[in-house]
Amino acid sequence: MAFIKILSSLMIVVCCSFLGLQAANAYALRVKELRMLRIAFAHLESEIINYATFLPEAVERVAALLQGAVKEFFYDFSRGLQKRSGDTAAEAWEKALKSWEKHLYITAEDAQILLTFGKVLGASDRESQQRYFQIIQGQLRNQEQRAEEACLKYRNMYRNLGVLSGLALAIILL
Repeated sequence: MAFIKILSSLMIVVCCSFLGLQAANAYALRVKELRMLRIAFAHLESEIINYATFLPEAVERVAALLQGAVKEFFYDFSRGLQKRSGDTAAEAWEKALKSWEKHLYITAEDAQILLTFGKVLGASDRESQQRYFQIIQGQLRNQEQRAEEACLKYRNMYRNLGVLSGLALAIILL
């Protein structure tokens, strides 16, 4: 009987520690995805402004450079542009963002920044587009800095909270 108690207590500690690590990892993944988005917009700006690549092709090229859910988000946006279903670039962007928002580690504020950018994407001349790209890269840089601060602040806390809550729960149940 004591073996079962020790084993179950150990399992509780391991599971709670895992939950704490998952919560801590979400902060690190948000920083990574914001950085990846910022880099994606820099590449997209280069493709559109410097090389005069059409938007669907430019988005597909940028998506090939990315990874994870951000890559799939950009591919989804590219497919929405290529369907020629009558959607504008802004509508295709919004649809892709809405469908991938839950898979990305971004906050509502991050999503609002992306949504706002999507409304002006492909709707003006090159100079205006270049300004919009610079604005979103600056906004994403600010969000990335805030996310790094939050990561430093909360990451260790969630790790320790997971282990300590698991230990506390195991002690209470013994």
